[in-house]
Amino acid sequence: ADLCVNDYFCSFFFLFGQTTMYKQSVREIFDDISLSVISFLESHSGICDVEFNERQGIAESLLAKWEQENYPYVLPDDYKSFLQISDGLELTWKIKIGNDVEPLGCLHLNKMREIKQVKSNRFKLCKVGVEDDDESDDDNFLDPSDVKKPEIMAYDIDSLCQDGRVVLLYKDTFNKPQIWFQDLSCGWFFIANTFTDYFRLMIMHLGLPHWQYAFTDVGLDPVAEKWFRFLSPNRLQIDIKNRIKQERSTRKKDKHAADEKALNIKMDSYKRRTRYKSKSRGSGTSIIEKFNLNSSKTAKFARSSKKKKTPNTTTKTKSTLDQIDQSIKQANKSSSDKSGSSASRSSTAAKSSSLSSGGTKQ
Repeated sequence: ADLCVNDYFCSFFFLFGQTTMYKQSVREIFDDISLSVISFLESHSGICDVEFNERQGIAESLLAKWEQENYPYVLPDDYKSFLQISDGLELTWKIKIGNDVEPLGCLHLNKMREIKQVKSNRFKLCKVGVEDDDESDDDNFLDPSDVKKPEIMAYDIDSLCQDGRVVLLYKDTFNKPQIWFQDLSCGWFFIANTFTDYFRLMIMHLGLPHWQYAFTDVGLDPVAEKWFRFLSPNRLQIDIKNRIKQERSTRKKDKHAADEKALNIKMDSYKRRTRYKSKSRGSGTSIIEKFNLNSSKTAKFARSSKKKKTPNTTTKTKSTLDQIDQSIKQANKSSSDKSGSSASRSSTAAKSSSLSSGGTKQ
């Protein structure tokens, strides 16, 4: 694990350039830089038909031509060293199942002419980098209006990858790409910082189908886990431990997000209650305060105007009762006057009748 594969690339690239002196084949070079993976597969009792397709390295002029066609993006140094040793990689092997033989493993890297840009209409660039960094935020993403930052670009490096896509991803850089994997859900997942790290991971997973899913949220499928237990149990334990750590960090993120959301809801409800109380408390004096601020009249007039707007109900009731009493008195007085006049008329009539009766008698 402590072995630096990049140093192997550089040293064996020098040896490969001196083939007339050392007489070393590409297979021998690859077996050395791949930690003897070919020898391991050939010596395994359950594996057969190990085929390594030898490819001669490419010239530096062809690398310069590729970089010129894809300017301003350049290939990393470790990947260029590998391409100068072997133009791509193709190592396949089969597994014995009873009396049958089935193809299973494939370690593959595209030739230089097959390293092509991923089409933008199929490449969901907006999902790249959303969950790869705990401290990432919207300010760390690419701003199209900022001319100083390059756009996100991706190049396919493994056209034979099953149920996914492996790419060199240039994010905010022109010369230091990372290795990312896109699964069938179109989600993007980080695999390695450099080509050297990806090359080492591919060797440790022996090119088993769907090994890149060990770095996704889904994880390895049950069939892939069985093959890993049979062929590479140590690597499976490492992947399981990394998976557990990833799940724990995801749970912590979800819990933190839920707590923050609940706190925001409580703060919003508290602010609403505070605004409602302040509004209801200031409604009784809002008219006078507004009048005092915006009018040239005195506060005394403002208070009087408020009294006019809100008259006293007891005073109004008292005045109404007084009016009723006066009307009753006037009615009684008029009735007494009418009774007095009728009594005087009856007395005068009685006197006149008595006088007339006395005159007749005489």
